[in-house]
Amino acid sequence: MSGETHVPSQWYNLAADVPYDFPKPLHPTLDRFVEISDFDWLYPTECLKIELGEGDYGTSPWIDVPDRVLEEYRKYRPTPLFRAHGLEKYLDTPAEIYIKREDLNPGGSHKLNTALPQAYYGFKDDCTTLVTDTGAGQWGSALSMACDVFGLKTVVFMIRKSYQEKPYRRYLMRLLDAEVISSPSDRTETGRSFLHDPDNTGSLGIGMSEAIELVKTSESHRLALGCMSYYAVLHQTVIGLETKEQLEALDRAPDTMIGCVGGGSNFTGFIGPFVRDKLDGKPIDFIAVEPEAIPCLTAGTYRYDWADYTGLTPRVKMYTLGNKFVPPAIHSGGLRYHGKTPLLSSLVHHGVVRAASYPQEEIFKAGPLFLKTERILPAPESSHAIFAAIQEAKTAKEEGRKKVIVVCLSGHGYLDLQGYASVFGL
Repeated sequence: MSGETHVPSQWYNLAADVPYDFPKPLHPTLDRFVEISDFDWLYPTECLKIELGEGDYGTSPWIDVPDRVLEEYRKYRPTPLFRAHGLEKYLDTPAEIYIKREDLNPGGSHKLNTALPQAYYGFKDDCTTLVTDTGAGQWGSALSMACDVFGLKTVVFMIRKSYQEKPYRRYLMRLLDAEVISSPSDRTETGRSFLHDPDNTGSLGIGMSEAIELVKTSESHRLALGCMSYYAVLHQTVIGLETKEQLEALDRAPDTMIGCVGGGSNFTGFIGPFVRDKLDGKPIDFIAVEPEAIPCLTAGTYRYDWADYTGLTPRVKMYTLGNKFVPPAIHSGGLRYHGKTPLLSSLVHHGVVRAASYPQEEIFKAGPLFLKTERILPAPESSHAIFAAIQEAKTAKEEGRKKVIVVCLSGHGYLDLQGYASVFGL
């Protein structure tokens, strides 16, 4: 269902609505909180205000979507919520499984939801170029589309493993006139420091450091972030707001909500509008699913750390494996990140969200199963959420319990077929 759902004209500002203090970012090297003047050269002004909780962002639960962004949202939103009858039948489960289809967005993932406002903020600041890092390429593709809408240039540092194994997304970015650079690269000091090691597969932390170095070279360049920022989480609440209205129209309430987490923006935006319900006593189980090979939430430490490899960004309080962590070469490129966005980390820390991790070989089995039962191939990242939903549905069968499981399908896998081919020897 989608036609009956309204496109949200406001984002839900969960950070201003949680009943505990949300940890503020610290200066990269000094013992004090970040001020706007510290990073007005790096981020679009409005992004900084959101990140630091300035004005309404620190007090109001509702933030108006700019008219120009809303105009673009209405071209592809609302996205459908559908019931996965085929998967339910295959599993012979009493559970009802609902799928929120962010894979139908332009570019094939949830990322455009935040790329559009970030490009709009850059346009309002009169910058000419947005620079970023990308893992699997979903974020880079979305930002390239958004920059094209607002007449901006795009430079993307794409982690080497995905650059080599997922060429179709870099082709897509280049069709949109983006400059796509394999990271680590010879364009920056950070990148050059890794080029002696031909086996280095890159990381989102390294790519972000390279992007920041490039931003420093021009006053008209700004950094865009697809996952680690709070502003990305804020923008992604369009997912959860639509899901809430769609479930209410079906007279359903979620028992379990599941999403994959790289930085954590799609999942946190998905569950954000439901968090108050849980805090008010509704027994909703929020499950954030990450790779067993990169266990930030399940094995990391909750502390202040940098979002990038070289320590140029503000220090944020999050679950982290350390900003020097270089992840193993798993095929879920969008989940190869050393930390989790601070709001999600705080929700896990306070027991609102629970984390789960699974090995790649198990995750990849969920993709073909979903393709056979629902005729949809999920991205390797999204297969983490599908796999977790399967486990929950099996548990419901064992317990003889009818429950409502809702999954955020964050992206499709049709540009990730090389990963599937490598795993299954196709």
